[in-house]
Amino acid sequence: MKKLGIILCCASLMGAICLVLFILSPFPRVFRASEKDLPKLVVENGGIVYCRMKADDFRFPLPPGSWATNQTISGGFDTVDGNLEACFGITNPMTADQYMKWLSGKVQIGGYITASPSPNGIYIKFHYFGDK
Repeated sequence: MKKLGIILCCASLMGAICLVLFILSPFPRVFRASEKDLPKLVVENGGIVYCRMKADDFRFPLPPGSWATNQTISGGFDTVDGNLEACFGITNPMTADQYMKWLSGKVQIGGYITASPSPNGIYIKFHYFGDK
């Protein structure tokens, strides 16, 4: 009887440890199986473009003093492709070349961004693949 009690106690302890490890692991947060309409693009406070995918996230900054319009996004599990137009008000706008220089070192690994002039500011095209 004592042996059975020790076995049950050890099994319960191992189960509790496994549960804690599962809760603390990134697995439940990484795979967003229950979320619909992914990938999705949101512009956060501070002008950060946030692309949310099933298995990854991708962020990059808009040019200072701009806002995003004409946003399109497509992609899959850990890949995203999109474009947007960064528009400026009456402030001194940044050129596409200036933005690309300013952006240097601010794009996470796996991300690729190009910029070209548009009538209202800068046309930004982006790509991200999470396995890089």
